[in-house]
Amino acid sequence: MRQHRFLMGLATAVVSLSCAAQTVPATLRLVVPFPAGGVTDLAARGLAERLGPALGQTVIVENRPGGGSRIGTDVVMKAAPDGQTLLFTNTSYTILPIVDPAVKYEADKSLLPVGMLASYGLSLVVANALPVKSLPELVAYARSHPGKLSYGSSGPGSGTHFLGEYFKSLTGTFIVHVPYRSTAGALNDVAGGTLDMAFDATAKAYAEAGKVRMLAVTGVHRDPRMPGVPTAVEAGLKDFAVVSWVGLLAPAGTPAATVTRLNTALNEALAAPALRQRLQDMGLTPEGGDAQRMLRQIREDVRLHRQIAERARLRFE
Repeated sequence: MRQHRFLMGLATAVVSLSCAAQTVPATLRLVVPFPAGGVTDLAARGLAERLGPALGQTVIVENRPGGGSRIGTDVVMKAAPDGQTLLFTNTSYTILPIVDPAVKYEADKSLLPVGMLASYGLSLVVANALPVKSLPELVAYARSHPGKLSYGSSGPGSGTHFLGEYFKSLTGTFIVHVPYRSTAGALNDVAGGTLDMAFDATAKAYAEAGKVRMLAVTGVHRDPRMPGVPTAVEAGLKDFAVVSWVGLLAPAGTPAATVTRLNTALNEALAAPALRQRLQDMGLTPEGGDAQRMLRQIREDVRLHRQIAERARLRFE
């Protein structure tokens, strides 16, 4: 009798475990609110390769560009809070609600931080035809030719748009903003000579090939891959030290245990030397840490970006 009850209980447990396993989808989506080819997309694909084994799932990257990252962000905000649809984005997430009245989310509340993958500075590159070879020369040229120069961004409200307008406010210049679907498109046009300048995190290969001229990096420190390129502050542009990040966020309402599991997997993936090297080769500094660290970074970004937006008078109507 006891043996019969034991076997019945064991069978019930097996069925329960089987059902529980079936409720976990085989595929986890990383939604990137930008087109393929940019630094955020490339970082997401590097993470996906390592995150899948850490979670025991297939992880796919789904590009949902548009609206300065609004479309992809909205997809995740409306997704089920089950940890199977995540947003992989960059600092633009904290910028857009500040400068665009149509955006209704709050960066530190509407999604749950999972963890930061990496941080990075951007390179300021110009077309070879532009008669400048340093940042001070660019500023002087732009001041003497108001409205004649153009810079590209990955769309209104994006981090690169924000950088361009901040650059203009600090230098007292008038440079025309040309929005693109991605920074890759802007970089290609700088290389082709149809756009004067851009901020991009993937410009190293273009500069080494002689297709663009790199004048400075926006980070606090020089990029170790390009030690001869000064920071913007070193080149004389005080206060122009801006560092971006890429990381994961989950829909509001996602259980704390699920967020912890995802954060653990992210840090496990980031511990792999191959992923760290891949990020460093892209000019990114591996970060990691817990979800609270990312939340603190988001709140600091919101504070800083509000100050900069007021100075640059950034707002969309």
